Amino acid sequence: MSVSEDATVTSKGQVTIPKRIRDALGIDSGTEVEFVLEDDGTLRLRPKEPAMERLRAVKEQLSAHDVDLEALRRDSKAAWSSRDGDGA
Repeated sequence: MSVSEDATVTSKGQVTIPKRIRDALGIDSGTEVEFVLEDDGTLRLRPKEPAMERLRAVKEQLSAHDVDLEALRRDSKAAWSSRDGDGA
């Protein structure tokens, strides 16, 4: 689905997201959004996922590649523990 709407940037750098775009993305008042500027200059706008949902997605991706999450957790904890002991 492709939806195109025009908007104007105010002197404060604000833009009102057109209603059709908000509706298509499921954006309501209070929804945090994320702007992603691609290398080719394309700008994407998307509702920001809560941190726990992003972590679950990462966990699923790692599990799909047979990554041992418990080993990563232990290694990370050990690295931070050794860092605390070096006077940092």
